[in-house]
Amino acid sequence: MRLRWFLTMTTILATVVGLTVLVSQRVEGDGGAGGAQIVMGPDGTPDLGATSTTVAGTSVPPAGQLQVSGTVTAVHIEGAVVDPRELATPFTVVSERGFGNGGELNGVKVEGTPASVVWDGGRPFVLSSGGAMVLDPVTVDLVPEGLRLALGDAVQGFTPGTYQLDTPVAVGTSGVAGARDSVTFDADDSSSFSARGDAAVVLPPDAARHLLGPGVVHLEGTLELTDAAGSRSATTLDAAAGAFDLTLSPTPGGGWSITAILQGETTTT
Repeated sequence: MRLRWFLTMTTILATVVGLTVLVSQRVEGDGGAGGAQIVMGPDGTPDLGATSTTVAGTSVPPAGQLQVSGTVTAVHIEGAVVDPRELATPFTVVSERGFGNGGELNGVKVEGTPASVVWDGGRPFVLSSGGAMVLDPVTVDLVPEGLRLALGDAVQGFTPGTYQLDTPVAVGTSGVAGARDSVTFDADDSSSFSARGDAAVVLPPDAARHLLGPGVVHLEGTLELTDAAGSRSATTLDAAAGAFDLTLSPTPGGGWSITAILQGETTTT
């Protein structure tokens, strides 16, 4: 799991530091398809060799970069790294019962003994106190309650600390498993939460959310797009791959606004 995080963050570090500057980098392949990444200078700041230019008072992005702003009514993003990655307690993971849904805690200690904790879904998985879950890349969808982070088929980590789980679970220690209505466990850097099926966390519309890629992006709404060819409006946008630096912010009257920088091929309508 730690190796996976290292590889993930190595990719992201190559794509984002501070105020992200995206540039186009052609990569030879079938049909001449291009890849893209953020290019950093030797001091760890963005390489400004391919920055926006100003034409008639308007900022024009470099070739291969698309700037997006406006409001969104639908969002689907795959492979998103939430920035910051730490999801502090308290929070709740929800999942329907059955169909392989739920999750399992591994590498934790219960009453000083190594243990595994199994949650079969149905009832909310409520971590009421402790440190924070360190999120792997997730799939993000806009739902009426906020932003839904799908955790299924991924492995999340923890910051070291003592956690309180207020959910009926099965706790296994030394090969013996027993049901408990709640459990206190200790986690460290090797502890993990393996989610299954539809397990998800919903982030309420109470703060701006910063998401980094590369990954798949689908947006619907009232969008203003700016690239090297100029500015235009769109109601849908799809990006199959490529780097992105995207912020979703709740608006006072309800709904969400977006500012984003995308790289790679996109389709719009």
